[in-house]
Amino acid sequence: MDGEPEALSDTATNCNLPPASETLSDNTQARLDTLEKKAVHLRLVLEKDFKAADIKWSLFVAAAFSFRYESCLRPFPPAFLKSGVKDMDELLSVVTDVPALDLVLEQLDNLDNLSNMSDIIDLLFYVLVRLKEPTLKTVPADVHEAVLLNTHSTISAPKPQYIFQVVSSSKSIAETKWKDLSKNHNIFYAYHGNRLENFYTILNFGLQQHLNKNTLLGNGVYLSPDLNISLPYSHGGFGWGASCIGGHLSCIAMCEVIDAPEGINYQKPISNEGDGIYEDDKSKKLLSDQNCDGQMTQYIVTNCDLVRVRYMLVYAKQPASMRFPTTSVNRNVGGFRQWLSRHKLFSILLGYGLMLATIGFANNQPIHYYYKILLKKLDIAYSTVKV
Repeated sequence: MDGEPEALSDTATNCNLPPASETLSDNTQARLDTLEKKAVHLRLVLEKDFKAADIKWSLFVAAAFSFRYESCLRPFPPAFLKSGVKDMDELLSVVTDVPALDLVLEQLDNLDNLSNMSDIIDLLFYVLVRLKEPTLKTVPADVHEAVLLNTHSTISAPKPQYIFQVVSSSKSIAETKWKDLSKNHNIFYAYHGNRLENFYTILNFGLQQHLNKNTLLGNGVYLSPDLNISLPYSHGGFGWGASCIGGHLSCIAMCEVIDAPEGINYQKPISNEGDGIYEDDKSKKLLSDQNCDGQMTQYIVTNCDLVRVRYMLVYAKQPASMRFPTTSVNRNVGGFRQWLSRHKLFSILLGYGLMLATIGFANNQPIHYYYKILLKKLDIAYSTVKV
């Protein structure tokens, strides 16, 4: 694959991998060795945190299938760049061929089959292993409430099904710059809602102004300590159909923000009548910056270096267990009733068509004629058997 590192970590060489056939050419042997190493790394990532790998791949798929892939599919897999042109047809073809990640995990153990799925391994390796910065970690459900309390919001809001921690290396340039800017400043947490297909870029490059289309109050990244305010901007979308989390997702970023007045506009409603009038209030401290009616302040960050995404809240609107039964027994139990429940509109149209057909047959004279003949033949046959 173009742009792959010349060598991977030594962990791959410590695995008990069977020797390749001596009849293989040098190029084929080298290619197989590379695939084996990638398979080892993929297996480690999937076994370490399966849900985190699943959501990371789902975000990539959502960006790849977006009509705005030019802006939201960044970084782009270099193997699909042909003379500087993005080969989206080939990329989407490989994405479509990727099976559920639990099946991928099983197939990685079959070293003889690696060459048959080399394109899939290369792409998964790029997204899940090569793009290792930042790292996603699944937050246990019993810790969700503690994470949400970071914003100090007392207003109830729908709880996410999943929360993933976004962990950046302390040696990364962006993290180092953020820590330098945070000196002698207060830190606070706030939410940011955005389209699902944008989160692949947000995860890799952080929040950027060009991904925010809301310019009602000026240019910048819009944040709020109230989850209910950010939720309407978290437009749901279709991610990956084979995801264990769900095919239809929406995401909210929980960000850690440096309270630097020169980089943030604090916008607060001056009335609760829905007049849309706002006033600047940069002189007040952030955590106490609320209006008398309890409505929370909105923040417009004009300096993106002040914001770091720390958690990603995921709302799954279509549980995977309903879409992809794991056993053949589950598929057979109540199959027809489940099919009708999933295709309600088609079921109604089918029932309506059957009703019209029944009425048409009932009023059709030839049908009545053949029906009477059938009854007579049945009566004669019955009489013959009885005698």
